[in-house]
Amino acid sequence: MLFCPRPPMKRLSWSLAALGALAALACGRPETPSAPKAATLFRHLSGDPATLDPTTTTEEQGLLVEEMIFRPLIGFDAERRPVPALASTWTVSADGLAYEFHLDPRFTWESGAPVTADDVRFTIERIRDPKIKGQTWSWGFEDLAAIETPDPATVRVRFQKPYAERLLAFSLPVVSAAAYGQAPAEIDRRPVGSGPYRLESWEANQKLKIVRRDGPSGAEAAFPEVVFRVIPDPAVRFQAGSRGELDEFRVSRDQRKSAEASPDFLARNRLLAAPQFLQVMVIWNLKGQLLADLRVRRALSLAWPREEASRNLYPPDGATLVSGPYPPGAAENATDVAPPKFDPAESARLLDEAGWRAGKDGVRQKAGRKAALELLFRAGPAMDANIAEILRSNYEKVGVTLVLRPLESASYAQRADAGEFEALLYARIFLPPNLDPYPFYDSSQWVPTGQNVGFYGNAEADRAMQAARREVDPGRRLELYRQVHRILAADPPADFLWGVDQYWGIARRVDGVTVSPLGLFHFLPGPLGWHPAPTAAH
Repeated sequence: MLFCPRPPMKRLSWSLAALGALAALACGRPETPSAPKAATLFRHLSGDPATLDPTTTTEEQGLLVEEMIFRPLIGFDAERRPVPALASTWTVSADGLAYEFHLDPRFTWESGAPVTADDVRFTIERIRDPKIKGQTWSWGFEDLAAIETPDPATVRVRFQKPYAERLLAFSLPVVSAAAYGQAPAEIDRRPVGSGPYRLESWEANQKLKIVRRDGPSGAEAAFPEVVFRVIPDPAVRFQAGSRGELDEFRVSRDQRKSAEASPDFLARNRLLAAPQFLQVMVIWNLKGQLLADLRVRRALSLAWPREEASRNLYPPDGATLVSGPYPPGAAENATDVAPPKFDPAESARLLDEAGWRAGKDGVRQKAGRKAALELLFRAGPAMDANIAEILRSNYEKVGVTLVLRPLESASYAQRADAGEFEALLYARIFLPPNLDPYPFYDSSQWVPTGQNVGFYGNAEADRAMQAARREVDPGRRLELYRQVHRILAADPPADFLWGVDQYWGIARRVDGVTVSPLGLFHFLPGPLGWHPAPTAAH
């Protein structure tokens, strides 16, 4: 499946590509003897984490490890409902401007010191510090008015304006003021958390080992240790899982067939299909002459057979098509809006109407300029290249040249973050699970000050998005989100493609694996609820 690093989307959008080789560095703690295999949970990473500083993480490899080491202030369960984490209880004022949290006294840092209100205050201030680059979470605190800590277990946070999705911002991972306030060297490789595990060792590009903490902080961890093996190659990963060397691993569509036909695979593993809370799209940069014209954008969306492509790319079930800015199945979707149909004749008519006429070579021209676009996508993942080629070949048939530009992850992310592209193949995963479209499409959010990397602007959409942010009634807010969907479908900032399930191999020796609308991870308890199956305990 396609995943891409986000433009500076101030909530997480995770890349599954390694961001580069990092030098090997010990974590600074003595290595403990390895636990027996039955006591160890073996997980995988597609690449080495860029950092284990949860304030600055923008890719999934780091998050998968951090979720075991750090606790959020509050959590969200498999159905996106708030649940206690560091905070055992909380209240929200009727006007939506004040939030009060009461910390659970059981939880401590690795030093044994309690987690306090000052740590929460420090974390929020660190997120807002422009030198720290905590943009992953800063979207929730832009209009912060005050933070009060009347006692070590109480935090009050006040805002200037109400924001309907504010509570999601408090799922931020809290860091230690003592450990992070002094800006110690290499803190991104030596995390200090309050979660049930601590980092034991990190062999760059090889593996990370975390071990269960003693006392109440580690009580919810069923496995004494977890080893994350860094295996970028999908074939190598599948082979390792098939041999029983991994307890969870991604399985591609092609590998699924092999898995279902292999008695050895099925004896060791079960195959699960899990949703991904994401949406694949082609983001259009509306600063360019060609894509600034709505007729051209609509023509391109009609130029290729998306339903057929989804079936061919994701057999046997295909992907679930979308027609707006939300992932499939989300209540925010306006169900009366259908995805664009494949209609090359109408595509050609719209291009003609926009003044782009076919030349002798079949390429359309207007005022001496040819209809050509450059599409950025990540080099490496075959799915990215396959989607790009489908678009290229079908655009060519209606007279538009698509130049394919694969980039390694760092260059891709840099240009995406800056809005330096004409078209961008992208997969947005919504973490935390906030579907507010305002940060991505409001005209006030153009980069570099905001997250609207395609420079989209629509006054009607702006009004609806801004109204939704301030609407505290869930039913009215839901209808406003659907109104935004209808507006963005009629005047699209992107070609919204689809969402797709991911297949996983899960070892039969592991129980407690929950499949949620968010997938297998990024909710509570998630992997913290995994435990040895009864037969594996003997």
